[in-house]
Amino acid sequence: MTIPPPPPAVLPLLAPPPALSRPSFEQTKEEAREILLAGASAPLPSKVRFHQERVLDRVHDVLARTGKGQRLYVLEIAGPIPRVKIGRSNNPWARIRQHVAEMNGYQYGLIDAHLTTAVDDLLSITRAEAEAHIGMGKRYTPIASEAFRDADFTVASLWADVGVLLHQSHKEGD
Repeated sequence: MTIPPPPPAVLPLLAPPPALSRPSFEQTKEEAREILLAGASAPLPSKVRFHQERVLDRVHDVLARTGKGQRLYVLEIAGPIPRVKIGRSNNPWARIRQHVAEMNGYQYGLIDAHLTTAVDDLLSITRAEAEAHIGMGKRYTPIASEAFRDADFTVASLWADVGVLLHQSHKEGD
């Protein structure tokens, strides 16, 4: 009598390794904010620089989708004295990057950014900016031109959008 060969070994199925997931925008935002509020040293830590690049990528994507024009921008800035800045530019990409370069030298970092819709004329965008500054000044302490201490980024974004809606030029048929 011959002995039958042993049955083939059955290997247990292993679960696939967990996918390496990229931290969410909100996660990197909170990490960067904590580092900056605690007093980051120069040069800024890589986690802060990584998050700033994510913010700048978002700004670039919005501009690529919506085109050029005069806009208000709102910047949430963390550091020794947190602030929100509302400004205007016909080249917000260059202007925001300039702000980031300047703030990083003083251990401040960009936490978030918002862009309004484009406005066609300089008078309308100037009035929209003034409207946003007046609205923010009613609730928050202005600490520099266009900047408000410990201000809420969402509130500032809403004021910027409202300013643009109130002051953009309306063409016939709109």
